[in-house]
Amino acid sequence: MLTKKRMIQSIAIILVVCSIVITWQWFDSKEWLRDVGLLFRRPKWFAFMVIAYLASFLLKAAAWRIYAGQDVKFSFYFHAISYSLLVNHVLPIKVGDGVRTGLLMKNGRKSWEDALHSVAVMRLLDMLVLGVIGGIGIVRMGLPSSWMWVTLLASGTAILATAHYLPVIRKFPFVVKHSAYFHLKMLSGKGLAILGLITFSWVLEAGVIIAVFQIINLQLGSISLVWANSMTIAGQIFHITPGGIGTYESTMSGSLALLGIDGKDAYRAALLSHTFKFLFAYALGGYSLLRMPLHFREMKAWISRVTSQTKSQSYNKVRKED
Repeated sequence: MLTKKRMIQSIAIILVVCSIVITWQWFDSKEWLRDVGLLFRRPKWFAFMVIAYLASFLLKAAAWRIYAGQDVKFSFYFHAISYSLLVNHVLPIKVGDGVRTGLLMKNGRKSWEDALHSVAVMRLLDMLVLGVIGGIGIVRMGLPSSWMWVTLLASGTAILATAHYLPVIRKFPFVVKHSAYFHLKMLSGKGLAILGLITFSWVLEAGVIIAVFQIINLQLGSISLVWANSMTIAGQIFHITPGGIGTYESTMSGSLALLGIDGKDAYRAALLSHTFKFLFAYALGGYSLLRMPLHFREMKAWISRVTSQTKSQSYNKVRKED
């Protein structure tokens, strides 16, 4: 039987293979270096990219702080996200959330369980917002999968809204505790603020691809580019390479091609935007290392803790299925 993990890995491999194929077909090192040079020769658009991308992370940190607790300094949340971004662009597996969790636990005086809960909820809300943006675009384009996308989003939202009240949940005290906190926060005025900040953060992140289109003289509306960016980031769930190399290029190129951009130009825009994001991740991570230094062994311990928990949950699930 194909497990969820195996299915994700299979899709990730397919996306990487697709990326290898289009890279073999369209990659031109001279053109890529020329495009990278254009980033720095268009200072206004480069500044726009930096400001928009940085602001998106500031808003994510603000949303996380509202959810997890405003008794902890904003800088802790921001640097935790910065470290997570750096780790995800260095390692082939997406384990930055381990460092994010550990840093909040260390500096926010929270238990590992509570810190991990807040990180997991932020990821869940990220995917929900990206799914809604992606779904709106899919419905507007009238793609054959529109009905399936809407059904999945509606079902997922309904489960999140009612899970705390389901009788089966009452059998698991751990789940009851965390679902109660989730409902307390998200069904209050703070919930709207959190969702608003997360939504706007993803709109701002699309500023990177919007600027890239201006820099390399491609034409597409901002709303369409917000959709393409959302589909691309949602596709990073299939992360098996540093920074999602391959999956990013495949999903961004495919999304732009669906919007009518020539395949080679779509790949060129995807490659340049991803190059910028790599440079940004290393620069922001370096800044956090200077402002809030962490020992390598600390990060390693937190990452190991998250991965060991994931493996344990998978093992228990398999045992129950057997």
